[in-house]
Amino acid sequence: MQNSSAQQLSTNQRLNSRKFSMQSSKDSRKMTYDCIVIGGGIVGTSSVYHLTMRGKKTLLLDQFPLPHTRGSSHGASRILRSSYDKPLYSHMTVEAMLLWKKLEQETKTKLFRKTGILVIDKAPYEEFEKSCKSVVECGGQYQEISPEELERRYPGVMSLPVGHRIYMENDAGTLKADKALISLREQIKCFGGLIQDEEKVQHIFPGEIVTVRTNKRTYKTKHLIVTAGAWTSDLLKPLGMNLPLSVERISVCYWKERVPGSSKKLPVFIDYSQDMYGLPCSEYSGLMKVCEHSGVKITHPDKRDATFNQTKDLNFICDYVRENLPGLESKPAIVESCMYTLTPDSDFVIDTLPRYPNIAFGAGFSGHGFKMAPVVGRILGELVFGDKLSYDITSLSAKRFAKYSDSSKL
Repeated sequence: MQNSSAQQLSTNQRLNSRKFSMQSSKDSRKMTYDCIVIGGGIVGTSSVYHLTMRGKKTLLLDQFPLPHTRGSSHGASRILRSSYDKPLYSHMTVEAMLLWKKLEQETKTKLFRKTGILVIDKAPYEEFEKSCKSVVECGGQYQEISPEELERRYPGVMSLPVGHRIYMENDAGTLKADKALISLREQIKCFGGLIQDEEKVQHIFPGEIVTVRTNKRTYKTKHLIVTAGAWTSDLLKPLGMNLPLSVERISVCYWKERVPGSSKKLPVFIDYSQDMYGLPCSEYSGLMKVCEHSGVKITHPDKRDATFNQTKDLNFICDYVRENLPGLESKPAIVESCMYTLTPDSDFVIDTLPRYPNIAFGAGFSGHGFKMAPVVGRILGELVFGDKLSYDITSLSAKRFAKYSDSSKL
């Protein structure tokens, strides 16, 4: 009986959502939405997904035509792992893995590929020890191996100097990022949510009813969520929230295999000693993705490619590949651009505006937010609607940045 009731509820929600979609598409300017989400990256899209599944009349706005490569959520692959030095992130990722599997079932789309992960560090092994502890706390298991054993397992593919510590954890893998976004958008439309791309938000007028003015039209909503990535500061500063966010352009590099198919034997890896990571490539045949987990600071996201100097910016990564990944050519075959939006402590910031709790925001995901997006998106919906939060996010509050800001409203 419970399953039958749940199915009936889901059917009713779907029918109501479709009625809403038909009505709102006729004249969206006259409607007051339950919620508008600004920013169609993975976090914003996940927020809309959860809200539409709850039957909320929700609109997603993005300034660029979807899909696009201007933000932080594009590309075909991301690492999906649960080992973090912060228990909050580890627990969020464990649940996110379940939610990604749920999305796979809903859309009948394969999103996750299990490869395992190699975690690497050198003395004093701080990140290594934290990561090992995190795996155990999340109920996982790992196996420590030596650099000599690593070379025996992956001959001619990966080699590390003596003195490094390495462990293998089996449950990690890769997530098909582009397909994940597409799957979420399909579900949003299925449940009647609206997606409007090529609409740049120009002004937000806060209040009990929030007015959002774009370059094309004006909308009204009871609740607003801002997940605009590198453009978040542009939207929040006029509202009195001056977050200390910085933006980096990241070089996403793909390297040709010397022996075709050799890199497919290698698991995902993270090398804390050099701030590098790599993963088997699903984007381009015969290539492997290897990148530095940092980039070049830029003054504004609209100027992402203005100062790009490929030779200068990639020297460090080329040296790493030459020394540690002999199975790859030492110069990248393809270089793409992405952006990280960072906080001073590299932790997320998830909060509401002090004077307007019906406006929430999530930002500063610092290059590791994609995997947790299903959980973060739900939390943002809980936060803006005043629901009980599924996680204690006190440590992610904007209040911790008061010392960085002149804003008295922090």
